[in-house]
Amino acid sequence: MRKLCLLLLGSLFFIACQNEPKRYFAESAETNTLKSGIAAYEAGDWEKWQSHFSDTAKIFVNSNKPMKVSERAKELKTMAGAMSSYGFNHDKEYIEMVLDKEDETWVYYWGTHKGTFATTKKELTIPVHLAVQFVDGKIVEEHVYFDGTAMNGEFKAIASMSDADKNIRASIDTFIGEFLNKKDASVLGDLLSKDYKRFHNDKIIAEGSSELETNISPFFKGFSDFKVELLHTSTIVENAIFVHWKATGTHDGEFSGIPATGKKIDVNGLSRLQYDDEGKLKYEHLYYDQLTLMQQLGKSLN
Repeated sequence: MRKLCLLLLGSLFFIACQNEPKRYFAESAETNTLKSGIAAYEAGDWEKWQSHFSDTAKIFVNSNKPMKVSERAKELKTMAGAMSSYGFNHDKEYIEMVLDKEDETWVYYWGTHKGTFATTKKELTIPVHLAVQFVDGKIVEEHVYFDGTAMNGEFKAIASMSDADKNIRASIDTFIGEFLNKKDASVLGDLLSKDYKRFHNDKIIAEGSSELETNISPFFKGFSDFKVELLHTSTIVENAIFVHWKATGTHDGEFSGIPATGKKIDVNGLSRLQYDDEGKLKYEHLYYDQLTLMQQLGKSLN
């Protein structure tokens, strides 16, 4: 009898557990909605981003003081406008939907946000947590948690920059983005001073825009996908700045007398750029290891 009672109690417990409603979901319509909102944010589609919220939704950002969706959208637009790239690492993120004890629907998201400031090239990686409540498929409440110390400090540093410094950084972006990466020499007239000189390891290799084009043309011809990436920059002191860069490309054309090999190059270098008082590039001191470049193409000291 005792065994029968225990068996009966166990059966009743099992049935009760089976009847208990599911409260944790790895996927749902709500998790998909949040993912869609994140995608809209990353694409800068603010109309679509706002469409996921109810008309009376409240957003809390590291605070117990709510803001309207339109106010948050304005903040995000400002942040995105200052970035050359931004978004979440989708390879390392976690999302779940939970029905709490009051049967409210919440979606929780943990992810890592990475953004690069367009002006300073400063890259920030920040863990972010979202707690989002849904009603009838719309977000009615969103709580955003992250450490904004570094980001706020970078915005403050950018705000304190002089117009001259901002112009120099914009000039560097154009030089790399338009001339080196898009092979558009027409921009050089606005970037270079009349006294422009290019040095490699302290030796003059080009004077003026015409000689600069001649000097760089072997790279354009030898590597159809030639690209320069700006890695880091120093502060600007007396119109001078140090730039750490990386050049990559596929050797699919003749370069320095070497027929195409199909090999990849990946070379780091450092440049010291001196600008005049009008914000024009006057001196470019270029430092990189030519031996490493040639070894990547299969050459050696022998």
